Amino acid sequence: MPKIQTNKEELIKKSMLVFIKTGYFHTTLSSLAKACNIEKPHFYYYFKDKKDLMNQVLIYASDQIQKFVFDIAYKKDMEPSARLHAILDNVLKIHTKNKYGCLMGNTLLETVGRESFFKPVLCTYFNKWRETLIHLYLTAYEEELAKDMANEDVAKLQGGIMLMRLYDDKDVLRKVTDNIKTRL
Repeated sequence: MPKIQTNKEELIKKSMLVFIKTGYFHTTLSSLAKACNIEKPHFYYYFKDKKDLMNQVLIYASDQIQKFVFDIAYKKDMEPSARLHAILDNVLKIHTKNKYGCLMGNTLLETVGRESFFKPVLCTYFNKWRETLIHLYLTAYEEELAKDMANEDVAKLQGGIMLMRLYDDKDVLRKVTDNIKTRL
């Protein structure tokens, strides 16, 4: 194999595509190396093992969602309802383009009870979702109701993503996002 120039972020991005398609337990370092066009040992230059790589993939994915979704909630130049609509439009765009579901949701379902290593990153991610929605809902609702609605809506979104994938029907998620938009 010819010498290929790679960097850590490039390996994370390419690995993310493999993990989202095949999941953590069904992904091998060989399949990751092939997708990244490198030899297997090259991963060990950047990562301790597959678990470390997956954790870095989850952190990277969370950071991307932070930029393209969560940060919108805190834009002062937009009304709260416009921020919520923009967030949900981005979620719809991201997940209708990707037919494999939500990396975070898929990883949670696959690893819960089997691999606790990813739990802190997954908890942080879903807590950010809740905090983002609570921040917006507090502009119109009392704190307790805002928290309840945020929990409910995170569950609706994850369920909508899963059902959209199951039925191969983008309209399922669109209806969920449209329903949540009525909150503000």
